Amino acid sequence: MRTYVSTIGYYDTRVVRPVLGHGLNEGDVVVLLRPYNDDEDGDSAVADVKQIFSELGPEVEVIVEPITYDEFQTAVLECVDVLTAAEGETIVNFGGGPREIFLAFSIAALVADERIDTVLQFTDIDEEVRELRLPKLMVSPPAKTHKTLRTVADLGGESTLPAVAERSDQSRSTVGRHLDELEAAGAVQTKKQGKTRQITLTLGGRLRLLQLN
Repeated sequence: MRTYVSTIGYYDTRVVRPVLGHGLNEGDVVVLLRPYNDDEDGDSAVADVKQIFSELGPEVEVIVEPITYDEFQTAVLECVDVLTAAEGETIVNFGGGPREIFLAFSIAALVADERIDTVLQFTDIDEEVRELRLPKLMVSPPAKTHKTLRTVADLGGESTLPAVAERSDQSRSTVGRHLDELEAAGAVQTKKQGKTRQITLTLGGRLRLLQLN
């Protein structure tokens, strides 16, 4: 089972194309977020989405979730509630939609990152659907790992465990423990190549460094 969550404005294409591109099966759910008192143009887009999915065959449920648009804090919390209540594989689509709730939805996705399996974006410029990876910002790496994180960045964002240990004047075992904690916090990604641990600084790691500077 999949649950797709997307804001929707006046254009059904921004919802339909990402969903169909990722896959749609019987029992999947499409959740459409829109301001709680949206106008009739929004109603038309929702109706179009429902009609398109009903004509494709599989039994797909389309749910409209009204989101408060004139109280930002409430809007964020409502979007978080939608994401945490999603069942099965959760796919978030950033395809545009009402500006009044788009920022709230974006923040909610960063907060609920652990509950999201896939992030899609429909682009207006080339009308392509791209898969994104959100930075993890809700988990802070321990202070003891900051030296290791800075060293990874100093080495160009791609390095090896031995190189980080040598540059930072720390033991390999210490750097290894730090990398485990940094990876758990989403600040780096690591993989084994032979006997060497390769390290890549993530967007979350780069943003974390900006906070430390």
